[in-house]
Amino acid sequence: MPANRWKGIGAMTGTSMDGLDLACCTFERTENRYVFSIDVAESLPLEGGWRDQFMHLYEADAETYAHIHVAWGAWLGQQMAAFIRRNGLNPHFAAMHGQTIFHQPGRGFTSQIGDGEAAVAFLPCPLVSNFRVKDVVLGGQGAPLVPLGEKFLFPDRRLFLNLGGFSNLSFGGSAFDVAPCNIVLNALYRRHLPADPLGYDDRGALAASGQLLPDLLTALDNLPFYTQLPPKSLGWEWVEQQCMPVLERFDAPLADLLHTVVLHIARQIAAGLSLTGARNEALLVTGGGRHHHFLMEEIARACAPLGIAPDYTAPDAWTDYKEAIIFAFLGLRCLEGETTTLASVTGAPQDAVTGAIHLPPGGGWRVVRV
Repeated sequence: MPANRWKGIGAMTGTSMDGLDLACCTFERTENRYVFSIDVAESLPLEGGWRDQFMHLYEADAETYAHIHVAWGAWLGQQMAAFIRRNGLNPHFAAMHGQTIFHQPGRGFTSQIGDGEAAVAFLPCPLVSNFRVKDVVLGGQGAPLVPLGEKFLFPDRRLFLNLGGFSNLSFGGSAFDVAPCNIVLNALYRRHLPADPLGYDDRGALAASGQLLPDLLTALDNLPFYTQLPPKSLGWEWVEQQCMPVLERFDAPLADLLHTVVLHIARQIAAGLSLTGARNEALLVTGGGRHHHFLMEEIARACAPLGIAPDYTAPDAWTDYKEAIIFAFLGLRCLEGETTTLASVTGAPQDAVTGAIHLPPGGGWRVVRV
């Protein structure tokens, strides 16, 4: 790779399972400072029933899990290869997050499917994957990973909120998962309206039309996770075992359920911000939930007493593709042999270089210089 200037692709699918984000970025490094630009970015829908397979994979047999792990990796590799051809790109490397199926750091494991060797079979460049496992084995949460990218790529910003499958906050070297977000909103929508091809509440219009269910709000706010101090992280297992059973106790219109969950998310974000000590700051909000108008209104309302307001001045590409951008950056850091996790964020005993490197079948790339 050329000194101090690299072009890399980041591929990201989150727990909300609403699409594949691809971003090709150019990174330049001067001493310990990086500057990046986005060459091209696209968001692709998930095809072929992937979402349904992921939703049930945590309870599947080992053979099914192994098959989907390889098949999903191959599909990701094919999509990245098509992205490269479609846009005439010549990347030095690619990086992918994979799809989280299990996340139980308290039991010492996490699993993001998408076999890197299957994916790189379609690529002309090295691929980095599997960023979380090493941190978990070292004793960390394996999440969140984006704060390191925020530190280097967005040095002029201090306070970050991502609204993906889960909501997470980052401020002052600390970051943690706050509450479920799109993963619950979308699951509710799909269970009540399975025939709707959209699969989610567009811009939060249905949630905005609903009414508050006070008993449900209290029950959600009382979930034990919210009494834990950071570092902490969430996974689908928690949603299935802790959150969805609460929601299933309430026989109410979908609009009211969505409305109440949105208020719950906003309240927990405000509570999380109180934990960080952030005051009078602009909040850079990213992820698909940023397009949920009712959720954004409620977050602004809940955070106003702290002097915190969403920042709408950032470029759309930052807010829509921030995680894909950062995973490309983490791929670069891995290839440089530089740290990709922050112990202050994950709770591990040390910062670590994480990620598995996969080489393209055509060769022409060395890990060790001779």
